[in-house]
Formats: sequence, C-alpha cells, structure tokens
Amino acid sequence: MIRVSRQSRRYFDKLRQYNIVLDGINIGYLRDGEIFEYRPTVGFHNIRITVDWCGSNTLCFEVHDNEIIEFECGGLLGYKMFLVYWYITFGFNKYLWIKQTRVRQSL
Repeated sequence: MIRVSRQSRRYFDKLRQYNIVLDGINIGYLRDGEIFEYRPTVGFHNIRITVDWCGSNTLCFEVHDNEIIEFECGGLLGYKMFLVYWYITFGFNKYLWIKQTRVRQSL
C-alpha cells in the first residue's frame, strides 16, 4: 500500500487539489492537509504530483507484500512567491515536490 500525505499550507495552493499520478495514470487527488491511500500491484512503480500543467519530481519505488510506503508532498511557492512566473513557465516540473518518508510493514 502507498500512503501520500499533503502538508497543510496557509498560502498559495491551499484551495487547489493535487493530482496523484502513478505510472502515468491519475489515481486520485489530495486537498490541503489530506492523506490518500492506494494499493498498487507488487513491483516497480513511479509516482508524481501534478496541478494544472505543473508538477513535481518523479520518484521510483518498489512495492512488496504487507508493506506500507509513505510519501509527503507539497508546494514550493509559500516562501518563493516572487518566483511564480518562473515556476509556471520554465520550472513547471519543480512547482511541487514529493518525497518518500518511510517504509514499514503492515499488520
């Protein structure tokens, strides 16, 4: 199982939902402060987060039986508002971020 949590922000993107893209397919979305869970097949996968035409880095990971892989995601513009035009034109794949935080065995 994968679990993706979105950091709660007090500024930019608070009212927007982020799309969760697994292996190139949109599998769901996250609103501010939410947690999304999904059970992919065992094997290698890649994940990224998008909003409109902008997105995040792509992470590759492997899923095993009885394992929970946890991710966190969020946006960068909170403290870089002056760079908004750069992010939506040249840095559109750096507008958001995602990172793997933990792998643990499920019960």
